[in-house]
Amino acid sequence: MSDAALAAAFEACTLPKALWTHEAHVRTAWYYLTTRSFDTAVESLRANIGRYNRSLGNTTGYHDTITVAFAKLIASRILQSPDDEFPAFKARHADLFVKSPFPLAPYYSSARLASPEAVASFVEPDLSPLP
Repeated sequence: MSDAALAAAFEACTLPKALWTHEAHVRTAWYYLTTRSFDTAVESLRANIGRYNRSLGNTTGYHDTITVAFAKLIASRILQSPDDEFPAFKARHADLFVKSPFPLAPYYSSARLASPEAVASFVEPDLSPLP
């Protein structure tokens, strides 16, 4: 599936739940960030993740700080390799695709990320500034 097709299926809420993996989240963010301004990409992620989750009956699975912080990390990595297609981006930045160590761990304490404020809206990191 192409990057554009993944984003379109996600936006239309026709993407099968089994395909909405962490990699699909990162790939969709990468696609938005390479085709839109940062602010527009983030707003698209916020709106579409929420809508997609609701289409699956999930009303509690969205975390705003993780969404925005990952977008900031991905955007900083795109600046390092702006001409990469997604497979090259993934290979060059494999740390964004692992669960442990969590890519946001250098920036956020577990307590800060788990806070209701961080879930509901973006909060700045408490350990180190995001790039």
